[in-house]
Amino acid sequence: MVSGLLVGFYRVVHGRLHLPGAGWLLRRLAPIVPRLQAYPFLVPEVGVALLDFREIEAFGLVNLVLGDLRNDANLHRCLEMALQPGDVFWDVGANVGVVSGHFAHPRFQLSSLHAFEPNPIPLKTLQSLFSANARCIVHPFGLGDKDQMINMNLSSAGSSLGSMSRDFQEGKQIRVQVRRGDAVRRELGLPAPHVMKIDVEGFEPSVFAGLTETIAEHRPILFFEHLFLSDQQIRELMPKDYVLFFIQDDGSTTTDFSERRKGHDVIVIPAEKAARLNLAPTVPARNRAADGAGRRVQKT
Repeated sequence: MVSGLLVGFYRVVHGRLHLPGAGWLLRRLAPIVPRLQAYPFLVPEVGVALLDFREIEAFGLVNLVLGDLRNDANLHRCLEMALQPGDVFWDVGANVGVVSGHFAHPRFQLSSLHAFEPNPIPLKTLQSLFSANARCIVHPFGLGDKDQMINMNLSSAGSSLGSMSRDFQEGKQIRVQVRRGDAVRRELGLPAPHVMKIDVEGFEPSVFAGLTETIAEHRPILFFEHLFLSDQQIRELMPKDYVLFFIQDDGSTTTDFSERRKGHDVIVIPAEKAARLNLAPTVPARNRAADGAGRRVQKT
């Protein structure tokens, strides 16, 4: 009863009135209200997620239902343009399922959705969300360049935020499983992705290295976060005959490396599929001069 009132309060104050403070209240009360540590939250036509409001990432699913995507709004919009009915979507680094939960909705008519998450804390929420959804498969491991157990560093800001390449210093470490993507696809008989979203806090080069066969053979459209990667690392990730566009916070896209910090996500797309997003092909980033010269392109 109390937990329901508190979540309802958040939905009104944050979602309808757009006022601050309701999230802070929920987080402060979550440690002493057990129901807020496994709160059944309905994502309409997708599933019921058990949310732990001690974790900041739990608010992402609530905000998704409220239509508040914040910094991810442009990423979702571009993904909506890239995905077509019947497509297979891989969400690598799915966390609690904010992106997966959005695209699992029946209106997108995906053939299947595969969510990969090695961190056991957000994994619980992700598994609960899709427990009754036959088209959405949760894989309790990460993707990398080889099969291994690896240290994941957790942030003190929230245990759902973890990285296998960044050191948060103030947080703690856990051991998680990582598997080579190409091998997993063969062994589990997974359908090759048409579109992939990769958000793994700087571990992207390892994910790409483990998917060389899948990318070369099936040429999926790739979205990934670039905040923790250098310009050179991004160039080295570029598959053959792919083109690159940075998604800017103002909703536009650019090929200019000098402006990439105005956003945090990048689209890497086969030249022949650029029309899906109304993007004009340009010279692949790895073939450009090291100064990162590029050109501004139209809004998507």
